[in-house]
Amino acid sequence: MAVSRFGLNDAEITASPGADELEFPESKSDRQRLPVVTRDRNSGIRCRQIGRDDLPMIADLLHLGFPSKSTARLMAALERLAARPAPEGYPQFGYMLEAGQEAVGVLLTLFAVIFDSGRRFVRCNVACWYVLPRFRLYAPLLLRRAGERSEITHINISPAAITLQTIEAQGFRRFCSGSFAAVPAFQFGARNVKIGGVPKTGTESEGLAAFELNILRDHESYGCVSLVCRSGDGSYPFVFRRRTFRRFPVPGAQLLYCRELADLPKFGGAIGRYLARKGMPWILVGTDGPIAGLAGKYFPDKLPMYFKGPDKPRPGELIYTEAALFDF
Repeated sequence: MAVSRFGLNDAEITASPGADELEFPESKSDRQRLPVVTRDRNSGIRCRQIGRDDLPMIADLLHLGFPSKSTARLMAALERLAARPAPEGYPQFGYMLEAGQEAVGVLLTLFAVIFDSGRRFVRCNVACWYVLPRFRLYAPLLLRRAGERSEITHINISPAAITLQTIEAQGFRRFCSGSFAAVPAFQFGARNVKIGGVPKTGTESEGLAAFELNILRDHESYGCVSLVCRSGDGSYPFVFRRRTFRRFPVPGAQLLYCRELADLPKFGGAIGRYLARKGMPWILVGTDGPIAGLAGKYFPDKLPMYFKGPDKPRPGELIYTEAALFDF
């Protein structure tokens, strides 16, 4: 798999690597037969969970697959995963293929507990898949482990363009069909809006639920921009990630979280000016079409995102994914 590239007029957006050829067993009996370590007895190849001590060789392996990402940068991304606890019973990092003492394949799995519309569920972002060419025959061992829990919603937010038909044939469906770009600083919106940072202490804040405070604080620790818009009718949380794009010299901000997508145009002008002062004068949002009330341009089929499972993600909601955790 190659890093996905999509042109956005004269800007070339480079998406972080994703897992593009996952196959998921549908049978419960198939899942029950999967041991902790999957081994091909004839070859000595085994598939197992990645441990903390494996991270240096995993970073080296990923660098072979994605040479534009330095080993140090990849290691920093893995350290972020190490510092963030996975939901109980789920892998911390993902899975690796091992031949002898050598890592020959890797698939990262970013599990997170998601709260949405009063519901709580677990979601997995499959990311950074790579297998050394001479071991590609054994990739199904990796892929099978990643999809052994069919009750979990799996998402792929950075598929390579050449694999889209394959992904769809495997049952993945789009939850974002394109990207919307806007320069909102010059827009009017709600009046008397105050934008502030995240409260450093406490489990409650006026107008914010405890899980929203956790989202804001967690993502701020990942290097994202977490902010709260306060107006006469309440407090509204937002999370953005600074993005740089090839052939386009001005950085932008990718939306990772808001309570409702309609909140973005409501506070678009204030947010746009806040982000512009931080050197990010334009924003990018994964959507299925233009955002009503926000001036900009929609780019169909640019950076489409996919899911498979019972819980369809909301457009513009990418918390605890590679987009948040990996500064790629």
